[in-house]
Amino acid sequence: MMSQIIVGIDFSSSSMTALRLAIDIANRTGADILMAWVENNEKNVEEAKEELNQLAIENKSKLGGKSISYITCTGKVYQAMAKLVKDENPDLLVIGAHGKGGYDEKYAGQNAFKMIIECNAPVLVVRETFNFDKHLEKLVLPIDSSRDTRQKVPWTIEFAKMFPQSSICILGVQTSNVKTVRSDVMSYVASVEKFLTQHALPFTTDFVDTENVALATIEYSKSINADLIVTMVEQEKTISNFFFLGPYLQQMINQSPFPVLIVPNVQLHGAAK
Repeated sequence: MMSQIIVGIDFSSSSMTALRLAIDIANRTGADILMAWVENNEKNVEEAKEELNQLAIENKSKLGGKSISYITCTGKVYQAMAKLVKDENPDLLVIGAHGKGGYDEKYAGQNAFKMIIECNAPVLVVRETFNFDKHLEKLVLPIDSSRDTRQKVPWTIEFAKMFPQSSICILGVQTSNVKTVRSDVMSYVASVEKFLTQHALPFTTDFVDTENVALATIEYSKSINADLIVTMVEQEKTISNFFFLGPYLQQMINQSPFPVLIVPNVQLHGAAK
């Protein structure tokens, strides 16, 4: 169960998609929704408040008795949203993959990346092309050799329980031929399988050898027609990941056609909620 979901609103198509998906999740978890708009030069505050109020009125009946409200913030978008998340302590932040100005891969990735890094909450990033007619059936869970890779498992389970028709697709990602590293991945995958079995959740397991965790995860997700990728603020780093294509998370935001749920690392942000 959740108590509150914050949705970043800039009136772009992707933020409207984010709101619609947040409403669906709220109805499954009993959460209230808080829409957040950050002041900018494209729209004056009163006009924004009027449109936000209209959105609240239009969507109130879709929430089954839970509340939907709005707040306006000032400052740089990622800093304003990070402060709001700190003050409100929501269960989830939902944002569009790109904003009002249209899609610019590098710019969009940098700004969403900054917001996610700053926010101490799970963040769900969704594109405006999200297909609401398709059930959320396949949740991709990449597991690599990093020590904290399994921290995202509880949130994956939460989403699997929200969407009972779903199955968790474990992807063991091997980025090295070193025996101990490969052994770690196998061991982590086995522990995840055991944990999911204990929770009576359906799952499949595949493995891939790659130098780039982000791109391999996306390609695998495409091959199985996935619906959601669950990852973390920090994932395994490789030379091709970081130096040539940017941080793992930024690659995921830029290039994944699927919604991406980013779970904060416990050691970065403190104990999980």
